[in-house]
Amino acid sequence: MKLNKRKCKNCSKEFQKESPLQSVCSITCGIERAHKLNKTKRKKEVDDKVKNMKESLMKRSDYIKLFQSVFNTFIRMRDADKPCVSCGVFKCEEFHAGHYIASTYQYHRFNEFNVHKQCSRCNTHLRGNLIPYRIELINRIGLAEVQYLEDSRHMMLEITIPELKEKIKEYKEKIKNIRK
Repeated sequence: MKLNKRKCKNCSKEFQKESPLQSVCSITCGIERAHKLNKTKRKKEVDDKVKNMKESLMKRSDYIKLFQSVFNTFIRMRDADKPCVSCGVFKCEEFHAGHYIASTYQYHRFNEFNVHKQCSRCNTHLRGNLIPYRIELINRIGLAEVQYLEDSRHMMLEITIPELKEKIKEYKEKIKNIRK
């Protein structure tokens, strides 16, 4: 007869299996293992409940803030090897995702052609430093695209919560691909 030696799933001691489904060496180990599994299961259930509650309390504006943060991270990573779009500096304390057409114009707030890596000085202190920004933007995306951005700035855009969730997922995936 073949001996069924196994390692206990709780204490890792070797033991002789007495039944086909036995995975622990003793009743004590079985109880301890059950408690561990229950604790893990309960923790996951609580974590899922908390996540669902937080999500149910989120408003559209919260999703927009979250998407803005993910989008800005993507822009800074996309342009990591490029200089500031306005002044051309490569080294700076902090880079921002600077908008050519201000983000108050919702239609281009999340348009990748409208947002580029910009040093904090140009973006904050020089209010975008728009004249050199426009010159470099024409070099990067072309005059026709820049004129389109300028001409369509007053168009309205309403993004729904499901669309925002999808965009957040999409840009997190883009960030993950850049990191590879």
